[in-house]
Amino acid sequence: MEIAPVPENEPGRLRALNEYYITDTLPETDFDDIIRMAADICHAPISSLGIIDDHREWFKSSHGLDMPEIAREHSLGAYAINTPGQLFIVSDLSKDSRFSDNPLVTSTPHAVFYAAVPLVTPEGYAIGTLSVWDYKPRTLDASQVSALHSLARQLATLLELRKITKQLNQNRTELKRAYADLEKFSTIASHDLKSPLNNIISITHLLKDDYGSKLDADGNEYVTYLNDAAYQLADLVNGILSYSVAAQLSVEQKEQVNVAALIDTIKYTLVVPANCSVSYESVNRGVYTSPAALKQILKNLLQYAIKRNDKPQIIIEITLQENKSAYTFEVKDNGPCIPEKDSEKIFDLFETMDNYKRFGPGNNLAVVKRLVEKSGGEIKLNSDIPEGTTFTFSIPK
Repeated sequence: MEIAPVPENEPGRLRALNEYYITDTLPETDFDDIIRMAADICHAPISSLGIIDDHREWFKSSHGLDMPEIAREHSLGAYAINTPGQLFIVSDLSKDSRFSDNPLVTSTPHAVFYAAVPLVTPEGYAIGTLSVWDYKPRTLDASQVSALHSLARQLATLLELRKITKQLNQNRTELKRAYADLEKFSTIASHDLKSPLNNIISITHLLKDDYGSKLDADGNEYVTYLNDAAYQLADLVNGILSYSVAAQLSVEQKEQVNVAALIDTIKYTLVVPANCSVSYESVNRGVYTSPAALKQILKNLLQYAIKRNDKPQIIIEITLQENKSAYTFEVKDNGPCIPEKDSEKIFDLFETMDNYKRFGPGNNLAVVKRLVEKSGGEIKLNSDIPEGTTFTFSIPK
């Protein structure tokens, strides 16, 4: 009995096979259906999907065949994989010197007719076969040969989709793990930083209050620098926490939300200063969306509008429009304009624009953009001199 030659690209072929995670897996209906179809089309009592590794042909799916695998030296498919893209066919195995003493041919019942189409990966590696077997000598007509090639391509596509799905699931699992680790790190780091930062801020205030008169001008200036630096670092830490919360916030849980009532709650938590007027009469109606996401979006936009406003009287107006597909909100203020060149960059995490560095990094807007996009919407900035700034964002219904 002859043993099939090993393909020249065997190392690469085995590496490609391993990427499919297919050997020794449970039966799958999609593969079984195609194998039965092959048997019906070719009027064959046996059909199989054989995967050929370094030592065996393992049958992922079979019809009329009882054995789960066969040693590679006895495998008929081991010959077929040497001719990728071509039909390998033997009308009478008993009359072929390569197979006449093969256990598959000499056993009872014994295989006589065999035809196989290699399953070829996109890289050109033949990793298995779609085969039909019979107990008598025979051949296939042109339509049956064409059908076998078509079914083999379908099986190769299924294997490729299965591989991609497996890889995507693995990547998703790894990303979730890495994301969870990153969130845990950012939260722990932020909390661990907040306590010493608060101590620094408190101590700088005590220095000014209790020892300011004993320090010279330079000393007082150094304390002021230290205090400002501590506040800036505190803003960064709070930004990390806020962004982490936004990243973890689910937008899937939707319910009917009265926007005006929601803003009432936000104003209470923000403690709006006395010189700030917030009008939102037109939004006294319900929207169907994620209340948690909408609350964070509006809260951060209001907080940003208040924080960066340099007018004696702060004026903020919130409006709402809707159509069949989306709700569109506008948050307009009378604060300083934002240059058009910064209209996209301002939504980046920890970004600080040159002409309003004193307001600190725009973490509020990074959180807003993240939540709006998670909700399936978009946000844009419209800033005009001297009319202030308008943020417009939409949320799909």
